[in-house]
Amino acid sequence: MTRLLRSFAVAAVLLGLLTIVACDGEEEEGTPTTQATTVPTGVGEGGEETPTAQATATPTSVGEEGEGTPTAGATPAPTTPAGGAIEMGIDPETTGNTAGTLGTLERCVRVDVPSPGFDGVSDYNIDVYIKGDTQAPAAYGASVTYDQNIVHITVPGTDTLIKMPDAMEPTTEPVPDSDGTFAAGAIYFDPTKFGTPGDGVLMRLGLDIGASGLVTFSLSPPPFTGYASEEGIHDVSLVSAQLAINQDCPP
Repeated sequence: MTRLLRSFAVAAVLLGLLTIVACDGEEEEGTPTTQATTVPTGVGEGGEETPTAQATATPTSVGEEGEGTPTAGATPAPTTPAGGAIEMGIDPETTGNTAGTLGTLERCVRVDVPSPGFDGVSDYNIDVYIKGDTQAPAAYGASVTYDQNIVHITVPGTDTLIKMPDAMEPTTEPVPDSDGTFAAGAIYFDPTKFGTPGDGVLMRLGLDIGASGLVTFSLSPPPFTGYASEEGIHDVSLVSAQLAINQDCPP
């Protein structure tokens, strides 16, 4: 119940952030209306970390009159997205990834960790990336789900402002995080300031690996995950990925 309430709050704040971005831009800008989740080949039902209640619940903490209503004094965002659809996903191999570049995107990677056990220190890093937008980012939110029995999100390694240095982070949870969902979000309140343009890494997650197994990392659908650039608010296509710890990836 605590995690569900926290997810409501994160989604509410994210909706507010994206509304601010929409109101600062042109009238055509809008909020994401569709999303598609891509599951890597070979992901079985037991391996998916697909969000349940927190992914489908409607935020209740936004506005005073009804669910999902923008906060008092804010102009509701138009319903037609101004920016084109982009891909937001997980890359379990960080080689070649920077704020403005992406290496080969992998759907599953094997990593060998001798004697895994939770000790609060990062053993491996994965990236949350965006692909398909040439403009500079203005705001984002990302809710990453994972198997807390196998990995925790920790430091060093976790960096939520790679693409948006010096941005505000009103929705980012503290690390270490060990409850199976890590939410982060950032925004530039200065309308003249933006992040690094182009395909690249939004945030890097340090993983404290506590056990062997297959972990699926997924992004919760909008409104828990969203992205806005200079062009406006974008529809997002979400891509999951897996980390195979001390075992081979599924065929």
